[in-house]
Amino acid sequence: MKYKAVFIDVDGTLLTDDLTISAGTKEIITELHQQGILIAIVTARPPNATLPFYKELGIIENPVICFNGALVIQNDQILDEEMIALQDARKIINEVRNFKISISIYKHHIWYTNQHDGWIAQESQITNCVATQIELDKLITDDFYANKIMLMGESDALNAVSVHLKSIGFENLNIHKSKPTYLEIVSNRASKSKGIQKVISARNITADQIITIGDNFNDVDMFLLAGTSIAMGNAPDAVKKQATLVTDTNNADGIKKALMKLLFLNNKA
Repeated sequence: MKYKAVFIDVDGTLLTDDLTISAGTKEIITELHQQGILIAIVTARPPNATLPFYKELGIIENPVICFNGALVIQNDQILDEEMIALQDARKIINEVRNFKISISIYKHHIWYTNQHDGWIAQESQITNCVATQIELDKLITDDFYANKIMLMGESDALNAVSVHLKSIGFENLNIHKSKPTYLEIVSNRASKSKGIQKVISARNITADQIITIGDNFNDVDMFLLAGTSIAMGNAPDAVKKQATLVTDTNNADGIKKALMKLLFLNNKA
């Protein structure tokens, strides 16, 4: 098989648990990039929490798929985006005000919040980004839209919020937990697989010519798209079952080991 592109998740996949890219991962990505294979990141993160990895990997000219597919950019140009409409954003904010949670709203490169609490501080440390504090009622005016809304809080609180929002019936939105303490909301037209399709269709690359690599449930749809998919060793068993193959963990050069095996770059494991 002649592979033409590799799409890689960030947290738990590209990054080790200490939020760095291992030397082995850098080595294999550099090798593939030099061979002309497209390397792109597909993540729930915003652009400014993703582009530093592109610079580190030497692939700054490549497309970036952010917000689980709700925003695709390349060279500071928006190639595609999906939006949470004004009325839905406003309704969500009104509905969650009385829950003990932290609210984040993302549009392009900007991260908004109504208060700097411990959850915002934690996310800032993880992503190396700074939130802009603003009264949300002043933010969500007639010309506003969002790419993503994220709610953070203790698991029980987020479970209650999720049940409440889904009971209202936001038919245009995808509301899901990305981990026990994070509830992410994007347009139901956004997904990692749709973001990938936007990128590969512009390059005449077919789905059977790509590899997707991830570690969590929001990666499954891109596993199902790709001809070849790789689940990290640290992925839940249910996620592993959806992948073509399972590699080592994010802390043990899982990406390098899988790609070496698939692409036969040399005889090292």
